[in-house]
Amino acid sequence: MWDGQIDLILSAIPKVLQMINHTRQLQARQTYIVSSHIWTKREKMTDKIGVAVVGVGFVGGQAHAPSFKKIENSNLVALCDTVENRVKPLAEQLQVKYFLNYNKLIEEPDVQAVVLAVPTPLHFDLCMKAIAKGKHVLCEMPLAPKVEQMREMESAAKKARVLLMPDLNFRFAPIYNRSKELIDSGAIGKPIALHYREFIPAKSLAEQWPPESWAWNIEKSGGYPDFTLSVWSIDMIRWMFKSEITDVEWMTSYPKIEKLGILGYNTMGLIRLSNGMVGSLHFSASVAPSASISRLEIFGDNTNVIHAIGTNKITLYGLDQTPQESDLEVKGARVWGHRQIDEHFIDCIIHHKQPQATVSDAVKAIEIAAKMTRSSKE
Repeated sequence: MWDGQIDLILSAIPKVLQMINHTRQLQARQTYIVSSHIWTKREKMTDKIGVAVVGVGFVGGQAHAPSFKKIENSNLVALCDTVENRVKPLAEQLQVKYFLNYNKLIEEPDVQAVVLAVPTPLHFDLCMKAIAKGKHVLCEMPLAPKVEQMREMESAAKKARVLLMPDLNFRFAPIYNRSKELIDSGAIGKPIALHYREFIPAKSLAEQWPPESWAWNIEKSGGYPDFTLSVWSIDMIRWMFKSEITDVEWMTSYPKIEKLGILGYNTMGLIRLSNGMVGSLHFSASVAPSASISRLEIFGDNTNVIHAIGTNKITLYGLDQTPQESDLEVKGARVWGHRQIDEHFIDCIIHHKQPQATVSDAVKAIEIAAKMTRSSKE
């Protein structure tokens, strides 16, 4: 009797081992799927993502909040700010709740994602708290003052299986998307060089970041205002030309603007890209309002040149005597790509997509910009 049962058990062992092996293969495949994506939490396709915008200053209040109110599959649930007379009127206008306490906000079950539009020194702490509560996060740039913090944020998001996305909105700005389309179409042949300049009025800098502000504290912000404001264009260059910035040399200057009681900046850099392109960058906040401008010039090996000026004007200089000019019709939160990146954030959550802008992209931009700070100490 026992001999028969033993024979039966022995005959079943190969099948059991085969089942165990198959189970292990499935587990390995599932592990790979988890590790190859930033998050694995998945809302139903018909769900709307409940969003809270934290910080209702210029970007949070005038770009992100109105955008998430209108985006399909987005449900703007709440606003959060520490100043009630700033957040309350906007919340009433948009007909949403408001919070003065961030810790209470992230306890809300109908908040599935938060948008952090607060000063850089607050990013790490607020982001980590949101991730710990299982919230997706769209975070303004710079993502954190230090690269080590950014890596910790990324690791926490992967572990919690939520999406952490940096707000690298220049990738979505119509002016740069159209410029990239021209390049990809072969309009200038192979791009060989670029000039980029971004001039911000000294008056605007003084209003936003006076000398005692966190933006001038390297420990809190990671660098001076030129560092803080350069990361979007640095990332845009990497994205537009599908190439890494391999070398950069910065020369920095922080002149005293006596009539405003602040330091301005004039920061210039020479760069080389891995595709062989060379370029120059000039960031300034030492100009009058009338001199404020952003301008990208791209030179090709067929002698044609693209100029992308401000938010809407593109000129292609070719063999014809008359340049080809176009004026993009963009308004509101779409001008610099905020509405578009907000839409992309929601789409990535709903459809479980890899975002176009990742933490790795944010790190690379900040590593390049951080060399400004080292240069200023030399």
